[in-house]
Amino acid sequence: MRLPKLRELKEAVTAVFSPRFTTRFPAEPCVVPERYRGKPKFDLDTCIGCGACVNVCPTNALTQINDIEADPLVRKITLQCDACIFCGNCRDNCTTETGITLSNEWDLAAMDRESFIETHEFELQICEKCGAIIGTKKHLVWLYEKLGPLAYTNPSLLLAKSGELLTKPQDIQGAPNTVCRVGEPQQQPDRVAETSDFMRILCPKCKCELNIQL
Repeated sequence: MRLPKLRELKEAVTAVFSPRFTTRFPAEPCVVPERYRGKPKFDLDTCIGCGACVNVCPTNALTQINDIEADPLVRKITLQCDACIFCGNCRDNCTTETGITLSNEWDLAAMDRESFIETHEFELQICEKCGAIIGTKKHLVWLYEKLGPLAYTNPSLLLAKSGELLTKPQDIQGAPNTVCRVGEPQQQPDRVAETSDFMRILCPKCKCELNIQL
């Protein structure tokens, strides 16, 4: 019975006089591995507000709403870090691949839960015919740049790149005095579709109808 006790005593003495193998945080900063999955971070230079990260978030730490009362109309994407499980789905499914990444920031403790929330706004583009939300302006411009010469087959993308996007529902052609809500059909006079309608920013549904009529 004595040998096991002597072995345990030896291990205890060895541990006391051995150098530390744990970190000295918070006295010293903790250096995490290069591929550590920490707090999600938006790169607003490349994020286009498409909402792909929101769609794949398993805990709803990322949410989005389209604010139709704002002027101009905006999409708000909110990150709530205290609900994040740092799975990396947002980074792996980002449309631009760099719009959102996982940083090395891991010490997220705070006394106020509101400090975990951050919101980013992206201006929306609506269909000039029916008022439906097409997407964010940055998304349309990104598509134009991604397609290159192929973008010339899509007038909406050309208008997006040239900065001729409409932001207010009352700016919609055919309803200058109508106050409307985005996403709801506009009350426009019945008229025959014209070739010039192709040079308007249209949602896929209106564009399909226009092609069928003409």
